[in-house]
Amino acid sequence: MGRAEDLFDRLRESGEQAIDAMIEDRQSEELFLDFKRSADSGMGRKLHDGDRQNLAKAISGYGNSEGGVVIWGVDCRQEVEIGDVAKAKVPIHNPKRYVSWLEGAVSGCTVPPHPQVRHLAIESPSTNTGFAVTYVRKSYLAPHQCLKPLQYFIRAGSDFVPTPHAVLEGMFGRQPRPFVYHMWSLPPETLVQRPDGVVAIEFALGFQLSSYGPGVARDLYVNVMILPPKGGTKATFSHPDTENWTASVAFGITMNLMSKDSLKLPPWGLLQPVILQFSFAPPFTSDFRYEITFGHQASPVRKIEAKVTPATLQRTYDAFISTAGINDGSRKFINEVMAFEEHKKYGPDDYNR
Repeated sequence: MGRAEDLFDRLRESGEQAIDAMIEDRQSEELFLDFKRSADSGMGRKLHDGDRQNLAKAISGYGNSEGGVVIWGVDCRQEVEIGDVAKAKVPIHNPKRYVSWLEGAVSGCTVPPHPQVRHLAIESPSTNTGFAVTYVRKSYLAPHQCLKPLQYFIRAGSDFVPTPHAVLEGMFGRQPRPFVYHMWSLPPETLVQRPDGVVAIEFALGFQLSSYGPGVARDLYVNVMILPPKGGTKATFSHPDTENWTASVAFGITMNLMSKDSLKLPPWGLLQPVILQFSFAPPFTSDFRYEITFGHQASPVRKIEAKVTPATLQRTYDAFISTAGINDGSRKFINEVMAFEEHKKYGPDDYNR
């Protein structure tokens, strides 16, 4: 997880408390964080032109750099020793509406449009005011030209600055980079009665890789670690595509896969390097944990992980058994025990692991 995503997650989880802490700590603007007041505090009938210009500069500057977060509704002032710091809250009227304006403006802010910009509304209790947060990821479609003002920007220190010619020349001339993300295939769960009379919930998950962006991905890898809960649960993995992948298993809990030299993942291609098989049955006497890292030759390591407590496993198991395993198409047991709800933010248009 990068610094920008960490900031965004903290704001999503802690809301206004996180903003209060930044003001109390005199948090300074830096490479991944920018504070902005709304020009009209969201009181107009549309996004103010000044806010639109600031949004465009942020999308261009962060997208062309390493990504970053803008917090709307915070006054930032200069302090000689530490630079621009968060000084006071200047809440935005109707933050959900303000976020909808931001979302509607994104596609018209830069050329090409940046597809990986996310927004968050933070509402203050008992009021119709609050704050907005914009998270701009590093773009694999860079460089992005800001349309107003007509300029290419990068993030330098705590400012968005015009891109120097030499940097811009390199951005236009570099080879396109692929952006690999993961998906799951989710067949229905089934109930299986074991010889000892215990009923197990069984399912198999296909871990899939696809690619977003103009580049071709080479030298792909996947590392899987599964720690099933102690008790009656069993977990195994397999790699059906032996023609394109090599694999090694260690201690029965980890599998390491590497693509062969002949395998290349094109944009919007799909691979399924590993299948995870589970048989969940009580007792659940320890946490269920898994960790998967993956990437390719030109990418940072991306990771997904989860830890599910015995209490959650038992509650989810009991709920599924009580319905006699009737499948309604929602894969509720799978979603909860694999903690997929936490990973909904990831996808081809909204991804950074």
